[in-house]
Amino acid sequence: MSSDDKMLNEEIQTSWKILAPMKQAPSITIYPMTKASRIRVCAPRLHFFSALLITWLLHAHSTTAAESHWAERLAFWSWGDLQTLDASILDHTQRLQALPEIALINSCIRVGLKTGYSTEEDVRWMEITLREAAPVDAVILVPPLAKAAKAVVAGYGFPVRFRLEVFDDAGAAHVVLDHTSQDFPNPGCQPVIARFAPRQVRRVRLTAIEPWSIDGPEVLALAEMLVLSGSRNLAIDATVSSSSSRNAPRAWMRANLNDMVTPLGLPIQPGPGGKKGFHSTPTSTKSEKKWLTLTLPEITTIDEVRLVPVHLKEVPLWYDYGFPKLYTVETATKEDFSDAVTLLDVTDEFQPSPGMNFVCIPARHTRAKFIRITTKELWYRKNDYAFALAEMQVFHGQENIAPQGSFTSSDTLMGEDAVGWGLDALNDGLTADGRLISLPEWFSQLETRQTLEVENKQLQSRRTALAEHAQRQLVYGSLGSVCFIILIAGGLLWKQQLQRKRDTQRLHDKIARDLHDEIGSNLASITLICSMANQPDATLESLKSELTEIERVAAGTADSMRDMVDLISTRRKAASQDDWVDVLQRLTERLLRGIRLDCALPASPLTMEPDIETRREIYLFCKEVLNNISKHAGATHVRFHLIPGTHGLRIEIQDNGAGFNTSATFSGHGLGNLRERAAAMHAAFDLTSTPGHGTLIVLDLPLTHRWVRATARELSPPAL
Repeated sequence: MSSDDKMLNEEIQTSWKILAPMKQAPSITIYPMTKASRIRVCAPRLHFFSALLITWLLHAHSTTAAESHWAERLAFWSWGDLQTLDASILDHTQRLQALPEIALINSCIRVGLKTGYSTEEDVRWMEITLREAAPVDAVILVPPLAKAAKAVVAGYGFPVRFRLEVFDDAGAAHVVLDHTSQDFPNPGCQPVIARFAPRQVRRVRLTAIEPWSIDGPEVLALAEMLVLSGSRNLAIDATVSSSSSRNAPRAWMRANLNDMVTPLGLPIQPGPGGKKGFHSTPTSTKSEKKWLTLTLPEITTIDEVRLVPVHLKEVPLWYDYGFPKLYTVETATKEDFSDAVTLLDVTDEFQPSPGMNFVCIPARHTRAKFIRITTKELWYRKNDYAFALAEMQVFHGQENIAPQGSFTSSDTLMGEDAVGWGLDALNDGLTADGRLISLPEWFSQLETRQTLEVENKQLQSRRTALAEHAQRQLVYGSLGSVCFIILIAGGLLWKQQLQRKRDTQRLHDKIARDLHDEIGSNLASITLICSMANQPDATLESLKSELTEIERVAAGTADSMRDMVDLISTRRKAASQDDWVDVLQRLTERLLRGIRLDCALPASPLTMEPDIETRREIYLFCKEVLNNISKHAGATHVRFHLIPGTHGLRIEIQDNGAGFNTSATFSGHGLGNLRERAAAMHAAFDLTSTPGHGTLIVLDLPLTHRWVRATARELSPPAL
C-alpha cells in the first residue's frame, strides 16, 4: 500500500470516528399511504456517507496528478489529449534512448583553464593559435564541471556575455558567436557550438564581456575549446594563451584547454556494442614492457592517432581500465622500427590518466606503415598489472584508416578471462557500450538530445497540467454532484415528510369516520332504546329487555373501539397485549358466537406484515363477511384461515350456510363493498357460492412495498 493510500485510510477512519454517533442515530421512516412508493430515508446515514465521500474527494484534490492515475482513468473527456501527449512523450523517450548523453562527470583530475581572480583585468579572454592556418567549419566551447564557493556547478565560469571570433593569417577577425547584448543562459555542461562556412583560421579567441560571478569572484573558465575541420580537432596541436591563468596543479592550467578532457565522456552512440577491446596478459611487474602494433597495408601519411581507453562499468571508478601510466607512441616505415619517429613519450609518472576521454596525438603528416605503443609502466589492476585499450584510430586527413590494418601484440589475455577481449576489437569502431561516432556527429546528436529533452520536459509539463486540470474538474464535479444529491435527498425527505403528514391526516379521517359510523350508530340505538323506556306504558319486563339491549350495544361499541386501537397499534407494550392478528381472532369469535368455528391464524408474528391502512382494510373486509354469515347465512360451521406465504397473504372464509346464486342481482351493497376493499388492497378477490351448499370467499393479498418486516415495525400513529 502506497503512502497516499495509507493517508487516505487514516482520514476515512478519522471521519468514521467523528460521524459514528450520527450513523447510530434513529432513522426516520416514512410510509406513504398512496400508490406512490414508500421510501425509507435514513437522514443521518446519508449525511455520514456524504461527509465520507467529501473527505475522500478533498484528499483526492490534494493528491498530485502524477500520483492520481485514477483521475486520468475517470476523466474521459481528456483521454484524447492525454493519449496524444503520451504518444509524443513515448516518441521523444525512444529517440532519446538512441542518442548519446553527457556523462556529466570529471573522470580525470584535469578540469580545464580558468583565468585569475584579479579584479584588475578589464577583459578576460582565452585564445587558441593553430600551427598553421587551416580550413575550419566549427568551434566548440565545452563548459567545465567544477566546484564553486558553495557547490559543484555544471557550467562553472562560463561567461554571461561573450564574443567568439576567428582570425586568419592576416589577423582579420570574423565574429562567429556574439552574445554581448543580452545575457546568455548558463548551458551547464552542454557544448556551445558555433558553426560557419569553412574558412581559413589561424586563431580562435573567446572574450568575456561579462564574466561569470554567480558563486564566487568573477572568472572565465572552459573545460575544452575544439577547433573542428571536418571530423578532426585541430586544436590538439595548437598553442593556448589567455589573459591570465589560475594555475592549480593538474586541475587548472592552459594545457588543459586542448587536451580533449571534458565532463562529456566518450562519443559513443548507444546501441549494440562489440568486444571491450584488447587486453594483455596480467603481470606482477609494473615495469614489464608490453607492446601493441598496428600494421597498415602501405606507407601512408598520417595526421593524428587517437587512443580510446576502456571503461569498465562493473567497477565505478575504472574509467580508463588498463591504460598505461608511462608509454611511448612511435611510427615507422620499417617493421624493425629502425626509422622510428616518436609521436608521444609520456615520462611523467604524475601525469593524470585520461579517464573517459580520447588521447589525441598529433602526427603532423608523418609517413608510416607501423604504429606502435610501448608501455614503460603498466596500469595497476588489483594485485597485478595489465595493459588494455578499447580502440585505436589513425587519421589520414579526415579518414580513419585503422580499420584497413591489423594488430599484433607482445601477448594477449588467454583462457576464460579472454571472453569479450581481442585484438580485432581495436579497429571495429565499437565499444562495449555502442558505436564510436565522429566528433561532428557527436556534437550534432548532443544538440538534438538537448532539444528533445527540452521538448520532452515541456510535454511532461503540459501533460501534468492537463492531468491536474482533469483531476480538478473531476473533484469539483464530484463535489457538485454530491451537493446536488444531498439537495435532491433533502427535497425528497421534505416531500416524504409532507406526504406522511397528508397520509396521516387521511388515515385520521378514515379512522374517525369508521368510529363515527360505528359509535354514532350505536349511540343512536341506545338513545332510541332509552326514549322507548321512558314511555308511560313501559313495564318492568320491557325495561329489563331494553337495558339488556343497551348493554349489548355498549359492549359492541367497546369491542369495536378496542379492536380499532389494537389494530393500529405497531408494538405491544406487554406480552399479553393483542396484535392485529389477535384482533381478527377476537372479531371472529365475537361475531360467530354459537357457531362451530375452524379458525387457523398464525401463532407467531409474520415475517412481513401489512401496514396500518392495509390492516384496517383487512379488518373491515373480514368484519363485513363475518357479519353477513352471522345474519344471513344460517351456517352451523365456519372455516376462517389466514395463510401467510412468500408472496403475500391469503384469507379463506367458508361457511356451510344457505348460499346464494352469484349471478343473481342484489339490492344491497355488500358484494360491491367487498370488491372495492379488495381493489384498494390490490388483492385478488374470489367468491364461490351455490344455493344450499354454502359460500367460499378467498382474498389473496400481494406482498407490496407497503409491507414491513416484523423486526422493524412502524411507529405509533399520532393521537386521534
